[in-house]
Amino acid sequence: MKKHFILSAILAAGTLTAAVGTEAATFKTPKNYNVIIADGAKTSGFFTDTRELELSEGRHQIVVMFKGSFKKGHDKLIASAVNPVVINLPDVKKDDAFTFTYPRISGYDEAVDYADRQVITITRNGARATEDEASYIILKSDKGFQLDRDFIGELKSLDLLYVSEENREQKKDTVQELTKCRDSFTDCPTEVVVSSENVVAVSEKTASAAGNAGASAAKAAEVTSGKSSANVNTQMLEGLKSIYSSADPDTRKAFREWIKNN
Repeated sequence: MKKHFILSAILAAGTLTAAVGTEAATFKTPKNYNVIIADGAKTSGFFTDTRELELSEGRHQIVVMFKGSFKKGHDKLIASAVNPVVINLPDVKKDDAFTFTYPRISGYDEAVDYADRQVITITRNGARATEDEASYIILKSDKGFQLDRDFIGELKSLDLLYVSEENREQKKDTVQELTKCRDSFTDCPTEVVVSSENVVAVSEKTASAAGNAGASAAKAAEVTSGKSSANVNTQMLEGLKSIYSSADPDTRKAFREWIKNN
């Protein structure tokens, strides 16, 4: 049975949430990982990171991203993964506690090497989870590094995206076709590669379904605001958001100070 999940309170700078319901299942990331998507919806905001979720009983899909600050000589440098890890939990039970571990990293060079391959071990209630309890996929792209990848669109293009009923209703997404992989996560590959053709095909379908509604809404927004959005470089804006999201807490704080003073 699929029920909506409840996001726990999100604290800035990537700190863990303190309060967790005693009767709720939980999912926590280890240090240097953040949750970016849960059940088909983005979780980390522009100024926040998410490292803990409360989950209802039932099915969930959680997408996490590796990013951290590591020592190299006398300096500390940021190492981050290009590809996210998609974790599938087919049947979460009441009071379940999920997390995962990864190999110990002693410095920046090891972190860069790990970010390229990413091997994790998912645990349930302190023990290694079986394939029936949890599995994961590394979501790669044939384009390599990109500032503005649409992970939800990529998963959808591969028919691997799971969207909870609540998020489906919020997005008014009525597409409910399931492949064998989506019905049984144990049948999924351990690694998938997204091609630009797949993503473009999905984008074209979405654009066709939307018709002129999007253009009308954009025009209405322009009239309401009293000014045109033609001067906004959308691609650059999304790129800046992505760069900010990949920065460590101290860098974010310094950037916010810079914005305030300039």
